Amino acid sequence: MRATCVSCGTRSDEWDEDAGGDRFAYVSSTSRCPGCELIAHEREHVPDGPHGFGVKVGLLPRAVYELRTRAREIRDHRE
Repeated sequence: MRATCVSCGTRSDEWDEDAGGDRFAYVSSTSRCPGCELIAHEREHVPDGPHGFGVKVGLLPRAVYELRTRAREIRDHRE
């Protein structure tokens, strides 16, 4: 079978020794992404139920965040 697994990207025949594969064709590897870690942490603060519906957590470069925050402070001060 030449279909590629949508989860891991391997093919059954790569693992199947009867088809010329190797049961140990791949080894697992673990890595940590600081950005994904921060997103996962922030998701813990999203409320369950209707108050959390549609809430998306993403990343902004710090400079963009600071510009937006400063612009909001200026706007709020004028109102």
